Amino acid sequence: MGDTRNPGPVVLITGAASGIGRATASLLHQRGYRVVATTRRIGDEGAVEASLVLPLDVTDESAVRAVVETVVARYGRIDALINNAGLGQRGAVEDVSTELVEKAFDVNVYGPLRLIRAVMPVMRDQGQGRIVNISSVVGRASMPMMGIYCATKFAIEALSDSLRIEAAAFGIHVSTIEPGTVRTRFFDSAAAVSEPVLRNPNSPYRGWYRWEGPKRYRQWAVEPEQVARVVTRVLESRRPRARYPVPFAAALFVWFFPWIRRLGFERVMADRIRRAVREPSSPRG
Repeated sequence: MGDTRNPGPVVLITGAASGIGRATASLLHQRGYRVVATTRRIGDEGAVEASLVLPLDVTDESAVRAVVETVVARYGRIDALINNAGLGQRGAVEDVSTELVEKAFDVNVYGPLRLIRAVMPVMRDQGQGRIVNISSVVGRASMPMMGIYCATKFAIEALSDSLRIEAAAFGIHVSTIEPGTVRTRFFDSAAAVSEPVLRNPNSPYRGWYRWEGPKRYRQWAVEPEQVARVVTRVLESRRPRARYPVPFAAALFVWFFPWIRRLGFERVMADRIRRAVREPSSPRG
C-alpha cells in the first residue's frame, strides 16, 4: 500500500549525505516532494531533510534493487531518479592504478546504470518519469591531471544521450546537470581517494602534485544550493533540456572550449606541466 498522506512526487536521490545531494534533497523536501534520500555513510543520515533516508552503496547491485523495492512498496511509485553519488579522482592518467580506475567507474558510471535499470520498469509502468544524472563540465571538456574522473563523466554524458532517446518512447525524460566547481567536500574527498597517486615519490608528475592547483579553482565555486535549484527546474519543466551547465560561466566554458583549445589551451597547460615537473617549486612559471 502506498503512502497517500503526502501527494507530492516521489524522488529517489543518491549521495545525499552532503554537498549537491543534501542541498537538493532539502530543497525538494521543502517544496513538498516525497524525497527518498540515500547515503553510503549511515552516520550522516541525520543531516538530510527527506521523507525517508536509506543506506545505499551504489556499487552493490542487490542493495540497489532492495532500495527501489522499498520505495515502491512504501509510496507505490518513483517519479524521479537523481543520480548524484560520485567519486572524485585526481592524478595523471599513467599514474592511476587499474584498481582506482575500476573504483571510479564502479561508482560514477556503473552505479547510475544500476539505479537506471532498477527504476526504468517502474517508470514504464507509470507511463512517465524523470532521470537526472549529475555530470560535470569536465564531461565535455577534459582537463589534465583528472583524466579518469573526466572519462567517467564523458561516459555518463554518452549513456544519458542514448537513454534519453530510448526512454522517450515511454514518457521518461533524461537530463544531465553539468556543474562547474561547487563548494563541497569534492576536492578533499578526491585527494583522499587519490592519495596513493599524489604521494607517490616515484611519479614523474610529483612536481605538479606538490602544487595544490585545485585550491585556485575554489575561488570560482558556487554553492550546492545553486545546483539544487537547477535540478528542481529540471523536474518541474514541461520539456526539460538535455543538458544544464551550472552556473552560466560553466555554460560559456563548455560552449567555447573548442575555440579555447584552438587558441592554445593544450599547449599552455602542457608547458606549465613541463615546467612543474622540471622545477617542482615553481609550476606557475
